[in-house]
Formats: sequence, structure tokens, C-alpha cells
Amino acid sequence: MEFRPGELPAAEASARLDAGQGRGEGRDLLEGEKRTSLAAWLALGASAVILLLVVGNAAVTFASNAFQQGSLVDLALLLALIVLVGSILTLLGRQARALRKLKSAERAREMASQLARLDSAGSGTRLLAVLQALYSDNAIVLGKLRVASTALQPHHTDRDVIELLDRDIFAAMDRAADERIQRAAIRAVVGVSTCPHPSLDALVVIAVSVALVRDLMSIYGLRHSARSLFRVLTHSVLTASSTAVMSTVVDFAMQAAHDRIAAAVAGTAGEALIVARRMFALGALAKAEIRPLPVRER
Repeated sequence: MEFRPGELPAAEASARLDAGQGRGEGRDLLEGEKRTSLAAWLALGASAVILLLVVGNAAVTFASNAFQQGSLVDLALLLALIVLVGSILTLLGRQARALRKLKSAERAREMASQLARLDSAGSGTRLLAVLQALYSDNAIVLGKLRVASTALQPHHTDRDVIELLDRDIFAAMDRAADERIQRAAIRAVVGVSTCPHPSLDALVVIAVSVALVRDLMSIYGLRHSARSLFRVLTHSVLTASSTAVMSTVVDFAMQAAHDRIAAAVAGTAGEALIVARRMFALGALAKAEIRPLPVRER
């Protein structure tokens, strides 16, 4: 779709902020967001410890039962655990290589947030320049950005520019991202519902989360910043550890209940619903943190 000057509504030019003043206000606005709180570190540490304990204990139990008692079931569970851990490590290795090649959109997103909040006029060209630098290796997106740049007029508001970029460039990426998030939620639900042990549930959630982040990087052609990646990984580890805890509670409830089948069905259904909601929340967070423009409120 071509950009035409008539698509952007005319607006009275408003006074532009002094560059130093704008940068100062931007720093004040984002100062609190750049620091990771102690509570976040504690939550991540506690979740990681729970996850390691559950997986480590399961590995020891499976190995002991498989080699000492000759249990084929435990041997199969041990092999499944090893495969999941190997898959996660492989995905993380690929992610690390991709992080070195791709660029972060945090600067563009912060600039767009500030421009949308101030709603001045004539500053959209600076945002376009940042986006063109981000997508310098992507000929398709770069071409669309150049067409948008030629369509701009001095009196167009910055908010209008952001809305036009959202609609004509990033809307298609958003639809693809939403589809991948839905698929990830379905995979997580199916995996948690079919895995017979809490440790496998947790590893499935981690694997699906890492794969989802990789998919979003591929869609937007960008990577998360270090701060954004910390948020996403914290959410993923929290989801995985809480899934392991929920699965353990379901196992205990099933053993204590008179009707084990009913308890198992009810517990697994409730656990799957919670996992699906958390995967959607994780996907929304990962999408918002990698997207070059702020997600519009609906």
C-alpha cells in the first residue's frame, strides 16, 4: 500500500520542544523503568531455585528407578527430560547468535512514546530516521519507510505519523505475532496436559516460551534489549515454576481424592487454563518489548 499525503489529516502546527528539554523529559519519564527492582530479582531467583529443584529431583528419581529397579517408564521419562533440556539449550544457543546479529528497537519505542504523549508536529522525521536505521538490512520494510518519509508534510502531527506507520507497516507483523502467540499457548496447554510429571510440565513451558521469543524476533526482524529480555525471561521462569507447583498440587489432590479420575480431569483442566492465560500474557509482554512502536490501547 502506498502512502499518500492526503491520508494524514491536516493539523495546526504546534510548538516543538527544545531538543534538550525533550531529552530531559524523556529521561525523567523512563528513569524508573530502567532500574530492575530488588523484588524482581528475588522473584526471579526464587522461581529459578524452585525450577532447578523440581527438575533436579525428577532427574535423580527417574535415573534411580530406571537403573536400580529397571523401570522402563522412568527410563522413558528420563529420556524425555534429557531431550527437553537439550532442546532448550539448543534454542538458547540459537537465540544468543541471533541477539548478536539483530538490533534492539528500544530507542525507537521510547522516542515514539514521547512523541505520542507530547503530540507535537514535525518530529516524525526523527522517528523515521531511527526506524530506517533499524531496518537497514530489510529491503521490504525499508522501502515502506522511505515511501512514508516522502509522504510527510511539516504540519502533520507526530501522532498521525505513528498511527500511519502502525496501520500500514506494523499491523501485518502484529497479526503474525498474535497468531504465533496463540499457537504457543496451544502448544503449552497440550504439553502440560499430556506430560505425566511436574518437571516435564515446567520444561515444556520454558521450551515453548523460548521458541515464542525466537518467532517474534523473526517476525519483527529485531531483538529484545537486555532489560526487555530480563522481563520476558523472568515471566517465563515464573510461569514454568508455578506450573510445576500447580502440577505437584494436582498430583497430591489426585492421590488423596476418592475419585482419582475426576480429580485428575478437573485439576489438569484448571492447570491448562492457567497456563494458557499466562502464555498469552507472556506473548503480549514479549511482543510489546520487541515492537519498535508502542502497542496501541484498544
